[in-house]
Amino acid sequence: MKSLFSITACIVNLSIFLVFTAAAQNPEFPWPEGKKMAISLSFDDARASNPSPGATLLNEYGVKATFYVVPASMERDIPGWEMVVDTGHEIGNHSLYHPCSGNFVWSRNKALEDYTLERMRKELIAANDEVERLLGVRPEVFAYPCGLTYVGKGERTQSYVPLISELFLSGRGWKDEAPVDPYYADMAQLTGMEMDNKSFEEILPLIEAAAENRQWLVLAGHETNTEGNQTTYLSMLRKLCAYANDPANGIWIAPVGTVAKYVNEKRAAMEGNLNIPGISRPSEEGSINLTAEKGKGIGPDIKYMPEWNAFGWFTAKDRVEWDLDLPKKGTYEVWMEWSVSDEEAGKPFLLTSGDQTIEGVVKPSGSWETFQKTKIGKLSLEADFNRIIVASGEEFEDGALMDLKALTLVPVGK
Repeated sequence: MKSLFSITACIVNLSIFLVFTAAAQNPEFPWPEGKKMAISLSFDDARASNPSPGATLLNEYGVKATFYVVPASMERDIPGWEMVVDTGHEIGNHSLYHPCSGNFVWSRNKALEDYTLERMRKELIAANDEVERLLGVRPEVFAYPCGLTYVGKGERTQSYVPLISELFLSGRGWKDEAPVDPYYADMAQLTGMEMDNKSFEEILPLIEAAAENRQWLVLAGHETNTEGNQTTYLSMLRKLCAYANDPANGIWIAPVGTVAKYVNEKRAAMEGNLNIPGISRPSEEGSINLTAEKGKGIGPDIKYMPEWNAFGWFTAKDRVEWDLDLPKKGTYEVWMEWSVSDEEAGKPFLLTSGDQTIEGVVKPSGSWETFQKTKIGKLSLEADFNRIIVASGEEFEDGALMDLKALTLVPVGK
């Protein structure tokens, strides 16, 4: 079994970037045409250098990027931005006024600390309206100004990530430390890694690490020129485009929205067959379905088997954990769905949550391919966070414990 997270250190411009890569027990992400990874180039603010020489250079290589614009800045060169649209680049929303923290003196009169969610909503919609009026396209993607995702201050602080999730296909951050995991990432919080003021040789380790882990590298910059602060160098872009266009490197380079739609389609097609650990919550009826897809397999030989949507483990050191978020405390009947052959049946298991324990013996289900469901006991769970763990009840040297598909928690009295 691969470790859930591996850490690759990339020394870039005398700095060490830690690139965390998920290695869950899932098939390799199916990028189009057998590609190894995706790259999206993105540029913020509608800088004057973006249409030319920026987009003009990208057009030489047939590479399309995403430009996150502030309408007032874009309005200074409408013909240039019309060219950007006409040549196939994506226009994204970067807010109406580029609000950032008032800690930046230049943003004091548009400080996020003075915003409310409703004010942000109105301005995001107004920015989309302005872009559509000026260029005839309506943005579907967003980039957080300054990479900041909150409004308000102190105890009135609120995230506006849910608002971006509602209004846009994706939201991109800034100066993040890792590429996007296409299986796991929150589309409203895509990681954006800085490419300003870097050579291609400094960017290349990020590309190679993302390719090794079949990830999506979203690069973020501002100006597109030969020199200057907050500038993505044209020399770097030329080398990157040539590298990405070489079929031997297995790179799909496309705008953020194009890749986001593709990832969403693949996720939907593979739903129910991926192990993406996450917190579980009750359904409207109050029951809680703890599927193997959302469990964390921990141990030397635990296996998530997508063909069965189940965990199987082969040593007593293996276990499966689920995290729960409950709105209120309650007592639940616990039902287990499992399979095991007659030969391997009979080993004890333990289910624990806090100081509570349910002990049982894995009974025969008929075969490894035949799943059964039975009640194994009760648990009293607290409001807020709970963790449930299933493990072997004793050491064993040969064979297997069981294949565990799901736990179902049914409120007592329902």
